[in-house]
Amino acid sequence: MGTAVTAGFTATPGALVALAGRLRAVAGEMWALRERVAAVDVATSRPLAPQTFEAVRARLREAVETLDRAERTGVDLAGRLVENARAYAEVDEVAATRLLDLAAPATAPPPAAASVRVAEPPFALPEAYDGPVTVRPIGRGAGIARVTPVASAPPVAPVTPAAPDGDEIVARAKRWADLRLGYSMSGLHDGYRTDCSGLVSMAWGLSPPGLTTVTLPEVSHPIGRDDLRPGDILLNPAPGAAGHTLIFAGWADAAHTTYFAYEESASKGAHHATVPYPYWPGHGTFRPYRLGT
Repeated sequence: MGTAVTAGFTATPGALVALAGRLRAVAGEMWALRERVAAVDVATSRPLAPQTFEAVRARLREAVETLDRAERTGVDLAGRLVENARAYAEVDEVAATRLLDLAAPATAPPPAAASVRVAEPPFALPEAYDGPVTVRPIGRGAGIARVTPVASAPPVAPVTPAAPDGDEIVARAKRWADLRLGYSMSGLHDGYRTDCSGLVSMAWGLSPPGLTTVTLPEVSHPIGRDDLRPGDILLNPAPGAAGHTLIFAGWADAAHTTYFAYEESASKGAHHATVPYPYWPGHGTFRPYRLGT
């Protein structure tokens, strides 16, 4: 049943990857076009009227900048499409497992052990004792005997490790950036996924393979912009490749309009960056969070 239902989705990841390939090809064409525009820019060094010369150079510079932006956008979008393809493939696998579980016939719990053997006459428990009993087998010593409960040891409270401080969180993130770990939603390093939420989970000392952008709020709480300190995160809690998170490492200016951060991204892997607050436009809504509930 699960296989039949999910079969309709198997083409989606492949289609996204193919579209990503076409986008990268378009980006390559844009780069080639930029080179041709740059060549024209060199050609404008021939003697022209001063006003004409400056106007042509200004227009060509605008064309080069526009093509650069388009090329970067195409590559970034292609990377996100591949991320979505991987996410959809993982969702398909989970859906198949869940549907097969639902389709499995329910099994009744095993019956309680009989207290009386076959062909053995029933008996009543002594009224003077209402505690636990055990029935000995037929033969010598057959009958009912009292059971003395064994006192169990008191439960031991689990020891919760102390949360790392901000400097330790940033230092852990820096180790991944120094290694330039590539981005992967399925790959692991030291037991943690090498994606954005895996980096945060590792730096925060959470259990591997790490939480996701959807579940990180379960171990943290939102804070105000001016309350941000190193070790906090900026989070877009959307699911899958639509969500993103990064680690705040300090303000880059006194006006608190840009900040230093460590992040895992599809285009750059683990790296250190200077980011506009709260994040680059076009990537959803971000809000600051701090470890601890």
